[in-house]
Amino acid sequence: MTHQGVKGLEFPRVMVIIDDDEARGFLFSYEKLFGVKEKTKSDLKNENEGKDTSIDRTRRLFYVTCSRAEESLAIIAYSTEPELVRKQVIEEGWFEESEVEIIE
Repeated sequence: MTHQGVKGLEFPRVMVIIDDDEARGFLFSYEKLFGVKEKTKSDLKNENEGKDTSIDRTRRLFYVTCSRAEESLAIIAYSTEPELVRKQVIEEGWFEESEVEIIE
């Protein structure tokens, strides 16, 4: 199912696949959320004006996908900078160090 399509549903086990290159959109950016890509001028402008940004939308979507799991959750994140993703999700407190593994 799509990330948006699972809202309101629950499953015993959930695997979330994250790949901005395959998403073909501009409303969401996991690479920005995870600190891999810089914020755009539009992101900065919207932040300064208190408006919704692609990072805000992505954070909410990430919550939706992760909160569908009743028992276990696995997240596969494709990125050009996996170490930055790992660092960000640990610094944010979303995951413990032992829960994040980089597979090459």
